[in-house]
Amino acid sequence: MALRTQESVSSALLVVIPSHDMRAVVPTLMALERVSHLLHRELQTVVGEGSNIPRARNVAVQGLRDRAVRDSDPWILWLDSDIWLADDSVVAVAEAIRWAEAHDAAIVANYRMSDGRNVLMKRRAPDFPEPGEDAHYTDEELAALPDYAEVGMAGLGFVYLRHPLTYRFHADDLGEDIYFWQDHPEMRLHLAKQIHLGHKKLVLLT
Repeated sequence: MALRTQESVSSALLVVIPSHDMRAVVPTLMALERVSHLLHRELQTVVGEGSNIPRARNVAVQGLRDRAVRDSDPWILWLDSDIWLADDSVVAVAEAIRWAEAHDAAIVANYRMSDGRNVLMKRRAPDFPEPGEDAHYTDEELAALPDYAEVGMAGLGFVYLRHPLTYRFHADDLGEDIYFWQDHPEMRLHLAKQIHLGHKKLVLLT
């Protein structure tokens, strides 16, 4: 895997939040402020508001373009508005960001979806998942993986990656996150196991 020089890395930590009501978990943003201090970068947030998640993501990406981000595929942290980042994961997030940039690879942290399953999926292909296929990793399967193991794909609730600003999210019976990974087979995704995430009540950003 090719390594990138630090000259290609932004001086800011760009956190991009899709939302339907301009809400987010405030303790998560506070934890990310601490992450930015560890990285010696300014924390910058971009919120995209929309009536559905694909539209909100596209509005957020337009917000990045409006900021005249120099890179055509800047490093960003996609953060869903209902994700809670544990205080004990601040150092792990900073380390994972450094690892991602050094290895030119995306990193993801696991969390449970509303149906109780893990957000990580085992493989990435146009026919995935096949009828009856168990798409998501079980707890036991995740526990057996080493830190920074490569995984197939995941929801975009907490993913740090180089995001192409020309991309438009789309969805139908499949989610916009699955389409994103299937549209980018060249992107490698790795699990940062030491980052602990959950869901919390939402509070309004002012």
